[in-house]
Amino acid sequence: MTKGTQAVDLLDDAGIRPTKARALVLAAIMEAGRPLSHPALAALLPELDRVTVFRSLKALKASGLLHGIQGLDGLLRYVANPASRKGCPGKHPHFLCLECGAMTCLPEQRMPHVRVPEGSEVVGKQFLVYGLCPLCSAKNQKSGNPADLATRKSASAEK
Repeated sequence: MTKGTQAVDLLDDAGIRPTKARALVLAAIMEAGRPLSHPALAALLPELDRVTVFRSLKALKASGLLHGIQGLDGLLRYVANPASRKGCPGKHPHFLCLECGAMTCLPEQRMPHVRVPEGSEVVGKQFLVYGLCPLCSAKNQKSGNPADLATRKSASAEK
C-alpha cells in the first residue's frame, strides 16, 4: 500500500472528505517520518498553494490525524498520529535542532510531571529540548566552528 493510498484510507476512516490536497499533505508528513512545518510542506508540495496547504493542515489537525508542536521559532510542526488512535500518541518530549530546524519526536521518553496550582485546569502541555542534531553537530565539529547555542537560537528564530 502506498502512502497516498494509506492517506486516503485514513481520511475516509476519520470521516473527512479525502481531497487531493489533504491526501498529499498527509502522505508527505507520513513519508517524512518527522514533524514538518507549513513552509517545509509548501516547499515539498509545489503543486499546492500555501493557503491550501494551511487549510489542509488545519482540517487534518482538527480530525485528530495530526498533532502540532511549536518550536522556539514560533513555527508549528506537524506529525501524523498513529492510525489506531486520534490525537498525539503521546505525552512525549520533542527535540529541535537550532541549526537546521529539524524536529524529532522522542516517544520513548515520558513528559515530566508538573504540579499546577489547585483548581487549575490543564488544557495542553509541551516539552521541547533543543540543541544540535547529529548531522549539524558533526558538521560543526568538522568545520571547527563551535559557535555558541545562543547565537544559533536567535538565528533559528529568524528562519
